[in-house]
This record gives sequence, structure tokens and C-alpha cells, in this order.
Amino acid sequence: MNKTAVARWGDLEPAKPAYALVADIDLVVIRWPEPIEAGAPGISVLYGRCAHRGALMSDGRIEGGNIVCGLHDWDYCYKTGVSSYNPAEKLHRFSAWIEDDEVWVDAEEIRAWAVDHPQPYDRDVYQGRYK
Repeated sequence: MNKTAVARWGDLEPAKPAYALVADIDLVVIRWPEPIEAGAPGISVLYGRCAHRGALMSDGRIEGGNIVCGLHDWDYCYKTGVSSYNPAEKLHRFSAWIEDDEVWVDAEEIRAWAVDHPQPYDRDVYQGRYK
């Protein structure tokens, strides 16, 4: 395991997607808007590119239980990453936890996922990372 911090828990606004980059993979970090229940993590770290056109999901918004892409309104459950419209479409959900006011992921898990999902995005050009 390669424990890597992606955000400060106290800095994340509930229901506001945040950007992170680990192992050259774009991620979206979402602090759940509802109170944390016993056993629920209260946080999701999902693959951060929309399945439709690759837009950054951190540029999107939360509507109800979904994260919605800011370009073409594709939606995914922010807790699971599965699309509400088409369950065959999903954003991979990575293991994440909160410890010492930090949101942590396992960079090795993300790196292993990247082997099977190489990224075609050049962040230095149009539609690369356009924040």
C-alpha cells in the first residue's frame, strides 16, 4: 500500500466536487452532503473523467445523489460511480478513507487500475485539464 493524501477533509465543501491527481490519473473527490452514518465513509474518490467525452468531473456538480458532468450532463451516483441513466456506464470508485483530517487513497491501487485504463489526455492542451 502507498497511502497518499488527496485532500484535507476540513477543506472539502459537502456536495462540491474537488480535483485530485494520483499516479497520473485524474480523480474527483466528493464529500457527501449527508451526515456520516456509522460504517459509511462520507467520502468518494472516483475516476475523474466523464465516460462520454472525458471532461473533468471535478468541473461538474452534485444534483440529488448524482455527480453531473459540467459539459453534457451525464450523471453518476457519487457514492458508487454507476450512471443513473445507463448502469453500464460508470466511474471507477477507488478505496478512500478519512484519517487525521486528510482524505487518503492507495496510490498502488490507482496505479494498478491505470495499467488496464491508459489515459489519453494531454493536460497541457485544449480539453486536457481545463480548469
